[in-house]
Amino acid sequence: MDVAKRMTDLVNVTTRLIDVLERENELLRERRYNELNLILDEKETIARVYQARIMGLEENPDVLNDAPDEDREHLRELAQKVDTLMAQNARMLEVAMVVSKRIVDLVAEAVKEAQPSSGAYSKKGSTVGATQKGGSMSLSLNETL
Repeated sequence: MDVAKRMTDLVNVTTRLIDVLERENELLRERRYNELNLILDEKETIARVYQARIMGLEENPDVLNDAPDEDREHLRELAQKVDTLMAQNARMLEVAMVVSKRIVDLVAEAVKEAQPSSGAYSKKGSTVGATQKGGSMSLSLNETL
């Protein structure tokens, strides 16, 4: 692939990744988590393509030496934007996961507390944790049980 085509390809892939990250970050910012699945496949695909292109550049960085300086600078700016967006994306995804886990934990705790429990009986005949009213409690057993 000649330098001009390679440069165009890199700019296109990087621009598409920027677009996907901006959309995902907006969804995260607006807490529209149910819509994240709509762009997940696209993000995964374009991220893999971007990673492959970048790895190719790392293996052979001289392939862009003949590209015009303006094009290389433009690509560098796009790459910096991707880095910034990916860092924001990672932070927002982590926050969303922590919040979701906390909500699940709170719901589980509320369900556990709402379930009736006979508990264990104390020496005085009351269930453990139950408030005792008055004096001792009488208890009778039916021997025909």
